[in-house]
Amino acid sequence: MNISSNKKQLSLTVGITTCYGDISILETVKSVRESKGVDKFDFIIIADRVPISHEIKKGLKKHGVHLIENKTEAGQVEKQRQIRSLAKTDIVIFTQDDVLLDPNTLAIVLKGFAQNPKTTMISIPYKSVMSTNFFENIVNVGTNIVNRAAKNWNNGDNYLASIGRFMAFRANMLKRFRMPPVAISDNYYYFENKKMEGKFEYIKDALVYFRNPQNMAEHMRKSSRFQHSQKEMEKYFGNLSKEYKKPKTTLIRAAVEEFVENPFYTTLYFFVFAYTRILRMKPKKVLNPIWEVDISTKKIS
Repeated sequence: MNISSNKKQLSLTVGITTCYGDISILETVKSVRESKGVDKFDFIIIADRVPISHEIKKGLKKHGVHLIENKTEAGQVEKQRQIRSLAKTDIVIFTQDDVLLDPNTLAIVLKGFAQNPKTTMISIPYKSVMSTNFFENIVNVGTNIVNRAAKNWNNGDNYLASIGRFMAFRANMLKRFRMPPVAISDNYYYFENKKMEGKFEYIKDALVYFRNPQNMAEHMRKSSRFQHSQKEMEKYFGNLSKEYKKPKTTLIRAAVEEFVENPFYTTLYFFVFAYTRILRMKPKKVLNPIWEVDISTKKIS
């Protein structure tokens, strides 16, 4: 894909929120800074809970990151509101402290905004890095099925396609968002953009890499939070039954395609899927804006 352009590029701020404070965040920062085909851009990290060490601060300074450490712990969206208030650019991207960007992702996303002036929010597929244990192999199947379904449902314009690991916005639209302290921010941003009559775009050519949970306890928290998404979102957007009604043919097709490619782990995934539905955690346990950290997802290389 040709991502070069003679026109002046849209200005960009990349923002990360973190409460973990581990050296692994430098892997994420390095991958973002190594993006190809983009002009100089602003980079902001808002941190709390775990103090950032001197070693990490040196690494962040080397990569031109503006670090802010909050004394009071807050949820992800509250920290993203800080990033929004600091950003002085055309485009704002929210990502996380445990991802790696494909080198061309930022350029592709900026080109998407430049070519489609009405687009106000862009999301992209997410791909798991090479797994390091058996359970992770199983959970990766779920990621693959969701990616397939998101791509084929309504041409990618659906809440499944909005992922918290990478969300890009026109700053003038983001400034209109209410941004309450929700737990499931990726779904919230999708519906808020729609409420504000924005245009959502799912760009299939870009990628963000991450690691799935490596144990059932962490996966159960994530799965339960996802299962209670509609409950939380309807507090802000009213009845969303139609938005959450996933086409059965699309889901079946996605599952069959994944089974053909990976029959062993797909079979096991169906058991894990059933287990997380039967024993899902209660909303009050998982719909907390201040998440418990999934430590096994932080080592991404």
